[in-house]
Amino acid sequence: MVRLRRRLSVLRASLGALWIGTAAVSFGLYPVHASYELLARAGVPPNLQGLALYGAATLDLILGLLTFVRRGRYWTFVAQLLLILAYTIIISVKLPEFWLHPYGPVLKNLPILAAIWLLLSLETRR
Repeated sequence: MVRLRRRLSVLRASLGALWIGTAAVSFGLYPVHASYELLARAGVPPNLQGLALYGAATLDLILGLLTFVRRGRYWTFVAQLLLILAYTIIISVKLPEFWLHPYGPVLKNLPILAAIWLLLSLETRR
């Protein structure tokens, strides 16, 4: 049981790091103009692209930080599942070529969703 708890801690930490890293990339490590181009291709109007980019980055950062907070983690995992599902649906409809991208940016959502589901199933609702 101790080994399982340690491994789950590593899984939670890597998930939190993923969300925080994604936020950092969205806040500007990835060229902002290229992010705006992707948002435009996804149908986001130019006047809402900044809000969409930085709003999503802020949400990613919050979800990443909350992964490390014990209280309310169940709901953090629920929010993460829903957000990834929403992103996946939007990308599937608006940018379906990302399913076939050689780096698998959307395909990687499947094991991430499975990991979050596992963590969620082991959390108590608080």
